[in-house]
Amino acid sequence: MKWIRKPRFLLVYPLVAVIFLVAHTTERQLLLGLPIVLLGEFIRLWADGYVGHVKVNWTQHQRGDPKIGQLITGGPYAYVRHPLYLGTFVIGLGFCIIVGNLWVSLAALAFFLLIYRWRMTKEEEILRYEWGEVFERYRRAVPRWLPSGRRYDQPNGQWSWQGIVASKEPKTLAWVIVVAILLYLREEVFQEHEPFFGGAKGVTHIALLVLMAVLIAADVGYELKRRRAKRLQLSETASG
Repeated sequence: MKWIRKPRFLLVYPLVAVIFLVAHTTERQLLLGLPIVLLGEFIRLWADGYVGHVKVNWTQHQRGDPKIGQLITGGPYAYVRHPLYLGTFVIGLGFCIIVGNLWVSLAALAFFLLIYRWRMTKEEEILRYEWGEVFERYRRAVPRWLPSGRRYDQPNGQWSWQGIVASKEPKTLAWVIVVAILLYLREEVFQEHEPFFGGAKGVTHIALLVLMAVLIAADVGYELKRRRAKRLQLSETASG
């Protein structure tokens, strides 16, 4: 099955499962890690606003359709060629700090370098095929995913909400918040032995639990609506 080869199934989901098995979070780690997680999500939102609605389409490329995407070189793409992967790495780094386990951090870094290096290479092959020397000039001037501080001198593209919606980045943001809440509640209830419903932090715990439930329900509702619309579209295409 193709979906099982996606990086989130190979890296993100197993890593989240391991996090809850080995995590030993402290308030200091939360205070250090959460701003880094937010920085990573900001980088992703910044990048998706530029490229979410014009990114490389793998299916169209396999069919041989020409010019399936735009070569975006503005915004974060003026500093690195793959800011989305940089943002994902920074989010993972923040969570590794929160978890506080060296071996999990090293394993996450290794998986990231293996899986996303392959994806970056594949995406660049498509862009090289489509844009030729234009992309080669960009590739020579801009680092792959670790910024050097220099800005590309021919930026192209404009940030828009359309990119955010098309990229489904709100889904990523919602689940980042859910994981952060779960780690915080794990630290409070299982490590600090704070009462969940009582005590000084009881109201905070309940509020976070409600927020988490709302985010999960919204994501599930969105997915059901999207799949229903897709089935309807396929049915109309078949009947037409």
